[in-house]
Amino acid sequence: MSGVFRHGLVAALTFLAASPVAAQDLKSELQRFLYDEAQATVHLRSYYFDRTGQRPPKNVALAGGGWIGLQSGWFYDTVQVGAVGYTTQPLWAPEGRSETSNGTRLLKHDGYGFFTLGQAFASVRWQDQVFTAYRQHIDELEVNPRDNRMIPQTFEAYAMRGAVGPVRYFGGYVAAIKRRDESEFINMAEAAGARDVNAGMLLGTLRYGNADTFGVRAGSYVVPDVLWSSYGDVAGTVTIDDDFKLQLAAQLGVQGSDGAHRLTGRPFSTFWAGGQATALWGPFLVRVAYQQIGTAARWRSPYGIFIGYNKRQVVDFDQAGERSWQAAAGYDFAGVGLNGLRFTASATYGADAITAETGARLPEVWEYDLDLQFGAERLPLPDLLKPLNLRGRVAFVDRYLNGTVTSTTEYRVIMNYTVTWQGPRRSR
Repeated sequence: MSGVFRHGLVAALTFLAASPVAAQDLKSELQRFLYDEAQATVHLRSYYFDRTGQRPPKNVALAGGGWIGLQSGWFYDTVQVGAVGYTTQPLWAPEGRSETSNGTRLLKHDGYGFFTLGQAFASVRWQDQVFTAYRQHIDELEVNPRDNRMIPQTFEAYAMRGAVGPVRYFGGYVAAIKRRDESEFINMAEAAGARDVNAGMLLGTLRYGNADTFGVRAGSYVVPDVLWSSYGDVAGTVTIDDDFKLQLAAQLGVQGSDGAHRLTGRPFSTFWAGGQATALWGPFLVRVAYQQIGTAARWRSPYGIFIGYNKRQVVDFDQAGERSWQAAAGYDFAGVGLNGLRFTASATYGADAITAETGARLPEVWEYDLDLQFGAERLPLPDLLKPLNLRGRVAFVDRYLNGTVTSTTEYRVIMNYTVTWQGPRRSR
C-alpha cells in the first residue's frame, strides 16, 4: 500500500470516527446504493428457428437461455455500477446433412452454447448528464442491439448521454462489439469486415420529440479508414378524430468508405431513402412504405439491425439500386376483448437490385410476413404470468431471376419472460 493511499485512508477513518453524522450519512448512502435503489433482472428466453430453402440443409434449432442483470442505485446521486450476464444453450441443435443449427444464429457454430458478460459498466451523473464506461447497452439508430435472436449485441464504449433542453443526445467512442451469436468482443473495424485493422468508432446522435406527435432523429458514425455513415428521419402524427390517426415518416441515409478505404480497398458511397404512411383506425392498422438504395453500392449494417422501413423478417431490401414497396395491415384484438393479442400481415416487393461492382442484375424479391404477438400484461391473470410474452412469425420469400423461382420459408417462435426485483425506494 502506497504511503499516500495509507495516509488518506487513515485520515478518512479518523474523520468518520470523529463525526458520527458523517458515518451515518455514509452508511445511509451505501444502503441506498447497494439495496434500497438497486435492481435485479432475470430475463428468460426460448427461441425456435426453422428456415427451409429449396436445397438442404434446413437451418433449424431450439435454444434457451436469457440474461441476469444487476444494477445499483446512485451513490451520492453520482455513481452507479451494473453488470449483465447472458447465455444461450442448445435445447435441440441438429448437425447433419439435412438439418443443421448453423445459419440460425441462435448458437455458436456447430450448435455450441455459451456464456458471456455482455455488460459491465460504471456511470457518473451530473445534472442528468450521464457518462458510462466499458461494456454497455447502446440503441442509437444504426448502432443498436440487433435483438432478434437469443442474445442482443452489446458494446464496449465510453459515452455521454443526456438532454439539453428538449434535445436528447448521445456522444462517445465505441471500441468494440459483441455480436448476437458470439461470446467475445471484437473491434469495430473487424466487425465491419476490414481485415487486419483495429479501430474504434466515433458515434453521435440527436433526438427531438417523438412520432406520436412530432419527432426528428439524426445520427452519424465514423470508423477511421473503414466506414462512415449518417442517418436522419422525421415522423409525425395527424389526429383526424378520436378513432383515426395518420402517421407519416421519412428517412434518409448516406454512407461511404473512409480514409485509406481499408474495408474494400477502394472508395465507395451510397444512399438510402424511404417514406412510410400508417393509418390507425381503432384496432386496425394499415401501412404503406417505399424504400430506395443508391446504385453505387449496397447499404452496410454491420453494427445493428437495418432500420429501413422495408426491412422484413428475412430480407432487408438493401442491395445496390434496389427499390421496394410494402403494404401491411394489422389488428389489435383488444377491440374484441382479447387484450395483448396483435396480428400483422405484410407483403413487400423489391426490384432493380444489382451487384454494384459488375452491374449484374439480382433477383426480384417478394416477401410475405405473418406476425402474431401475445402479451399477458393487460389480462386478468395472476401476477406471476403477466411478464409472459409470446411471438410467432412466418415468412415466405420468392426470388425471381431469369425465369426461375427460388423459395424460402422461415418460422420463428419466441418466448420471453422477465422478472424484476427492485429495492424498496426504487419500487415506490
